[in-house]
Amino acid sequence: MEFLNPAALLGLFALPLLLIPYLVRRKPRRMMFSSLLLFLEAGANSSRPLGRLRLPPIFFLQLLLLALLILALSEPVFSVRPTSIAIVLDNSASMQALEDGKTRMAAAAEKAAGIAAELGPAGKIDLYTTTPRLQRIGAAPLGTLEAGAAIRSVQANDLGDPPVDYSEALGRLLRERQYQRVYLVTDHPAGAQGAALRVISVGAPKANLALTAFNVRRSSLGSARLEASATVRNFSARDEKIKLTIQSDGAVLARRDVLARADQSVEVNFEGLPERAAYQAEIDSRDALALDNRRFGVAPASRNLRILAVTPQPQAAASLRAVPGVSIDVIAPADYQKTDRSSYSLEIFQFAAPESLPDNPALFILPPGKNFLADPGAPVANPQVSNWRESSSLTRYINFSLFRPAYARPLKPQTAGEVIIESPAGPLAFSLERNGLRYLALGFDPLPYLGRENLPMSIFTLNFLDWFSESGALKSQATGEPIALGAVRAGDQIMTPTGGKTALKIGADYFFDTYRQGIYRRQRGSETDLYARNLADTAESDLRAPPLIDLQDSTQSQAAGSTLFSFWPYLLLGSLLLFLIEWFINPPPVARRLRRRQTV
Repeated sequence: MEFLNPAALLGLFALPLLLIPYLVRRKPRRMMFSSLLLFLEAGANSSRPLGRLRLPPIFFLQLLLLALLILALSEPVFSVRPTSIAIVLDNSASMQALEDGKTRMAAAAEKAAGIAAELGPAGKIDLYTTTPRLQRIGAAPLGTLEAGAAIRSVQANDLGDPPVDYSEALGRLLRERQYQRVYLVTDHPAGAQGAALRVISVGAPKANLALTAFNVRRSSLGSARLEASATVRNFSARDEKIKLTIQSDGAVLARRDVLARADQSVEVNFEGLPERAAYQAEIDSRDALALDNRRFGVAPASRNLRILAVTPQPQAAASLRAVPGVSIDVIAPADYQKTDRSSYSLEIFQFAAPESLPDNPALFILPPGKNFLADPGAPVANPQVSNWRESSSLTRYINFSLFRPAYARPLKPQTAGEVIIESPAGPLAFSLERNGLRYLALGFDPLPYLGRENLPMSIFTLNFLDWFSESGALKSQATGEPIALGAVRAGDQIMTPTGGKTALKIGADYFFDTYRQGIYRRQRGSETDLYARNLADTAESDLRAPPLIDLQDSTQSQAAGSTLFSFWPYLLLGSLLLFLIEWFINPPPVARRLRRRQTV
């Protein structure tokens, strides 16, 4: 027999409270008697403050009634040992947290292996993991011994929890695969669960410190000075003093003492960093989760911003060569698909647009009608700017009272983004990020670059060049984000942070196996490209109160129903019958008065 809600059994400890009404003496009442001789013997024992304990038969009936109600609330079921089950292992980043000297992943593996061992030699087990998505390990069901070995080989990825409704997803597995039980082993606490869908929890709430952001950039386009910023988050109820260091190839480049206030974030800035290929920021906290105590970054793009301009007006785009640190190649829109674009840091489309978002950061100047990004509105001469995003680096140092393009077409965005500059007729500039790449659409033409002859527009041009340069193709992204490969040649390969090497296939567009935090190195002949991947889910770093997981298996499979027999509804029915019996045997005072009036 099993209990689906075992916490209700704690109510059994309250059963002795039923004795209290029988121990406490009732308040005496004044009555008239002709003689007190009959009460002399009883009065000899009146010195006991609680009186003599006398339990009438109705007490045992009430005791049985309460016990049946508590058992019904605990939802007992008779079960037959299942022979076909699924075990879902949570292998998200928080499962790397330490519990009593071992990781939560190791504790979960022990729990799961114990479940598998209980099936016996005839049992069949399918094993699933939750990251990077809910997926099955192996094609054929595993025996108990095979399942134990497979369970212990599962490792936690450096990924956050996937956005999945476990109740719906596991319920679908239960129905479609006809499992008799599905177990989810996780570090989330269990909420509601059913007879065939079970949650097994490991781990306890813990305080934690985490590096939640790290970025290395140039102070400006063409500058040799490097800057860095890091954000430390304190997931605890007390202040913490820690040391934050920035390293490269084992050498410490900068160090700072940081005071992290309780349950707050603090940003730390560094200036004058030496130029290196890759960087690592680390805090010296010895907390439960070591993964989020470090983050990685790659060197920003070279001082030269290499641009590919796709335009029918090559002279206007070529004027950007006057900007220090900019090199530009200009092609016609018809030649775009024939061009190798992998080595460019920015693509500019003037009066043109590709069929889809490119794999490089891109600027779209007055995109043509019926494009996927934004539909241009009616032409406006000398539009006045009515609003702008002050917090954006795209609008810094600009006097918008003097910012008057000669011609504009307000944009109607066709995708979610952030409006940067707005006119009474509609947005003039909006930005968006997709897969870690920056894109900017303009409803006016900032070209040609005229320098001091048109200072407000020239400042805006320098701002968006710096904005794209900051992204550096945003090679520092979240774990799980694929790496865009561009053109792949024979012999190209990628080395992962764990030291493994993967040969790239010609024609492949992306490298997807980025589930480990660290630096990925792509070798292309004599060239090496670096990409940083970091845990980006701050919820994984907050180990204090992970969300409850509720599982409802109201639509059980027939196989699951055959192994379980719930008899708590019969206990509720029995409790109701006992309540009716107790009502008639020992009615309340109001009912007794009504009976007396009816008999009189």
